[in-house]
Amino acid sequence: MDTDSKGTESKKRYIPWAMAAGRVALGPILIAGAECGWNGLALASLVVVALVSDIYDGVLARRWGCDTAGVRLFDSMADTVFYLCTAVALWVRVPEIWRSYGWLLASLLGMEAVRFGFDFLKFGKPASYHSYLAKAWGLGMAVAVVAAFAMGRGSVLVPVALGMGILCDLEGLAMSVVMPMWRKDVKTLTEAWRIRGRFEQWMLRRVRSGRPAFGGKQKFVFGGFFALSLSVVLVSPAFAVEAGQVAYMGGSLRLAQGTVGSFDTTTGSDLIFKFAGNEVAIAYTKISAYDYKTEVAYHLGVLPAIAVSLVKRRERKHFLTIRYVDPANVAQAVVFEIAKNDPPGLLAILRARAPQACGSPAMYCASPVIRSAVPPQSASKVPTRPPSDVKNLPISVVPQN
Repeated sequence: MDTDSKGTESKKRYIPWAMAAGRVALGPILIAGAECGWNGLALASLVVVALVSDIYDGVLARRWGCDTAGVRLFDSMADTVFYLCTAVALWVRVPEIWRSYGWLLASLLGMEAVRFGFDFLKFGKPASYHSYLAKAWGLGMAVAVVAAFAMGRGSVLVPVALGMGILCDLEGLAMSVVMPMWRKDVKTLTEAWRIRGRFEQWMLRRVRSGRPAFGGKQKFVFGGFFALSLSVVLVSPAFAVEAGQVAYMGGSLRLAQGTVGSFDTTTGSDLIFKFAGNEVAIAYTKISAYDYKTEVAYHLGVLPAIAVSLVKRRERKHFLTIRYVDPANVAQAVVFEIAKNDPPGLLAILRARAPQACGSPAMYCASPVIRSAVPPQSASKVPTRPPSDVKNLPISVVPQN
């Protein structure tokens, strides 16, 4: 893969984001068109474009290996913004629809607000289930809106679509009640129950083993429609990878930056990065060093950071750098972004299977030459850990002579 193709692959991962952002931009255009008296077919065509975009942004994200939680969350918020704008455009262009079915619309908006607030209280961010009922509702709503704009009047499709939306919100609220943690792409309420069952079994094993069920305090945040607009700027970039996912962020491999995959640690000889039907194997015996660190996910400046910290703890990204020699005896270096709960397990595996490697930070890993140069009588003066002012404590195994 040459440099040009690598750059092209890297740019592909931004296309699903751009498609969702395009739907957000289409919303105000739809309102402006309705206010300016555009032809009904022109307004309907905008809705069709948004529908096609909504269908294929997820398809392309999965195909190109960039189907992260952030993409799915932003997709859900983009749909919400677009259909709110669509409701306003219908009120401007075909006001008799809302005079006839205003109570259904009010019920739907009320359910959306209740569900949004509950999700923020429990998970700290909006849900993004993309259930089968939600997909059916999106299609039904698009068909009803296209028919209303094209014919200039309402039809039986409008109350059907609004009723489907209320059922979808009831299902989403029930799934949020059942789900023990935030997770994207939960297709049915039955699947949510299965996830809860597996979580309860995991909790029971932890309690029986004497370990605490949770490592920290549960966080609650209060949000509303203000939090929706704020989350577009602040929340979306924070969810690059979720539990079990790994993103290639750079290095010497010929992979597009941002390629999402997973680590296979089941083999005792290799750490395997699997992505889009391909894989890269890193032999534990060939790892010379690894480094783990965290960085703030986004930089806001002093005043915005203070304001955000009053509502939500600032998110951090977690990076694992590995230096190794490939089967062709070529030195390689790779940087992966990993989920926030995965570092303890991955670092434990690296310590056990790559004991010859130097952990983070490398400056405290003594080489055999340096160690042999220390006189026996002064060996006690050699520091065994970095100074206390270093933020990232070393996670390392020093080679033994």
